[in-house]
Amino acid sequence: MGLDDFDEPEVELLALRPITAQGMEARFLVSLRIVNPNAVELALRGMAYEVYLRDTRILTGVSNQPLRIEPFSEATAELEVAAGMLSSLALLRDLMTSPAGESIPYRLNAKLSRGGIGGTLRVSREGSIDLGRRP
Repeated sequence: MGLDDFDEPEVELLALRPITAQGMEARFLVSLRIVNPNAVELALRGMAYEVYLRDTRILTGVSNQPLRIEPFSEATAELEVAAGMLSSLALLRDLMTSPAGESIPYRLNAKLSRGGIGGTLRVSREGSIDLGRRP
């Protein structure tokens, strides 16, 4: 398969959950679904990403965990990330004030790193997410 027959993978934000804090840092588990629409394996060496809620950058993170996605399949990446103080306050405000079942608009920018030709892929996704608030 040549480079002209390669489609960018899709990256979708599945979940964003608070986890145990470390010191003064709020920590979250970010779950991403990565879809490989190609006839060849997608071997990722790492990624960098940004998550925006309501047009405010809330989380940024990196991961050097390798991830292999078979042809025409998908995988889920679960990444721990720390949020800065102001970002944490904004996210916690959304968690506390959003009615149960309300979705919040998000934007995800991801930089996926793979070895070889065309080593870096940049993808963006917009949508809405239920932050997991329960009644």
